[in-house]
Amino acid sequence: MNFAPRCASSGSVDARTMRRQSHNLYAAGISHECAKAQLVGQCALTPQECTETESRLLGLSGISEILILSTCNRFETYFVADSEKYAEEILSEFAHMGKPAGELREHSYFFSNGDALQHLFEVASGLKSQMVGETEILGQVKAAYARAAAAGHCRAILNSTFQKAAQCAKWIRTNTDIGHGKISLGSVSAELASRIFEDISKAKILLVGSGEAGKLVADALFVRGARNITVASRTWANSNELAKKIGATAEHLQNVLSSISDFDIVICASRSPQYLITLDLARDAIRARAGNPVFFIDLAVPKNIDPYCGDLDNVFLYNLDDLSKIANENILARMGEINRARVEIGRRSSLISQRLFLSSMP
Repeated sequence: MNFAPRCASSGSVDARTMRRQSHNLYAAGISHECAKAQLVGQCALTPQECTETESRLLGLSGISEILILSTCNRFETYFVADSEKYAEEILSEFAHMGKPAGELREHSYFFSNGDALQHLFEVASGLKSQMVGETEILGQVKAAYARAAAAGHCRAILNSTFQKAAQCAKWIRTNTDIGHGKISLGSVSAELASRIFEDISKAKILLVGSGEAGKLVADALFVRGARNITVASRTWANSNELAKKIGATAEHLQNVLSSISDFDIVICASRSPQYLITLDLARDAIRARAGNPVFFIDLAVPKNIDPYCGDLDNVFLYNLDDLSKIANENILARMGEINRARVEIGRRSSLISQRLFLSSMP
């Protein structure tokens, strides 16, 4: 097994059945903690691709359950098997899909049984997020579980594991203050925009990309009074659908890219493999704005905006790393709550391990 441990249908379980099967729980993957954003982005899969890949991997005789979690800064596989050797089979499948299996192996982490449980509980609770304590990750974990369960890819162990992870995250969210303050993509981005533009209701906003990250920022801006929002993506149907959800206007991507200067705030969260906003495009836009500032937020992995755009006068450019630093400014004040959450996670994961007969397995 070559993964390197780095960084760090019913919900009930029939103990006798599990003892006979002697199946173990494994978690393997990469995240912002130990891999560059570009690598995580290269590994990303759409929900449909996750389901299709899980189906193929279940064809391996030793894997009985599997779930793939793919977010903007995390790519993980949770699976139940009789041996950790199947992690290598999973890597081979990713290689066949054109994913960088060699780099994935080099920068990955691997957990089994009780450690895998604790890892998932910390992920779902936001303790391993780039913005510690953020709430979006729980929704992403629950969505991944709902998708995999609906496809029939989760059975006794993964059902119990993910249901308990959600319960644990909810307890921590309710009984600790690790989520206190502005610690989400939406809230931090909107707060920064409000600092730059005194009256956000007058700002013209462009959202490039129709994914969840961009929607979170758009929602946060809307709550603060923003109303003039345009949505554009590489697929018109997706743009139109999201625009309806947030009360915005849909536009074709090429049309708005040629008129960036019309917008005060540009939020990019597209899966485009190359820059959508180049240095030349940004330079032309700022020149046309005659000294009025433009606020770029790049939420994409890999990046949608050339980082050198941030060197231009009157251009305010923030990416995921910048936003996470701002969100984590008060992390020291919340350290006691974070430690309290970890203690509770350790207690719960230990109890679940014993009930699943995982803690005594190698």
